[in-house]
Amino acid sequence: MSSTSSTPRIPTLLEQFRALALSEGLKKKSKAYKERRKEFLSEQVQAGFIQSFGANASSLDNWTKLLATIGIEGASEFTSIKQCKAALEGRYINLVDLVDAGRRGTVITTPNPFPSRKALANYIKRSNKVFPRDKAKANPLLRQFLIVVN
Repeated sequence: MSSTSSTPRIPTLLEQFRALALSEGLKKKSKAYKERRKEFLSEQVQAGFIQSFGANASSLDNWTKLLATIGIEGASEFTSIKQCKAALEGRYINLVDLVDAGRRGTVITTPNPFPSRKALANYIKRSNKVFPRDKAKANPLLRQFLIVVN
C-alpha cells in the first residue's frame, strides 16, 4: 500500500475548462471557445473566491484566510483588517491562481506574488488568466486584487 495521501487531486480551473470545452466540442482558436472560457473563468473565480475566502470585507477571519493562502507569515496573528491590508501592499496576485490555491487549501505558488502591477499584467496577457473587472467590483474582498491590464 502506498503512503501517499488518498485525497484526490483537485483540477485547476483551466484544466476544468479544457475538459468542458472538449465535451462541448469547442475549437481552441474559435470565438465560441474564447467567449465560453471568459464566461467560465468569471463564474468559477467568483464562486471559488467566495467559497474559499468569503465576500465580507469586514471579516478578519476572511482576511486572514486570504493572507495565509498568499503565504503571508503570521497572518493568523493579525488583529485588524488594517494590518491585513498593509500586508498586501506591493503584492500582486493573479485571481485565477489564488482561487486554485484556495480550492486546494494550499499556499499560492510561483510566479505569484508578482513584484509589480506590470509583471502581473504581462502574466495575465501571456496566460490569459483574466477576470473581468466589473465582476470583481461586486465583492469588496475580491476588489482588492484589481489591476488594469492594457
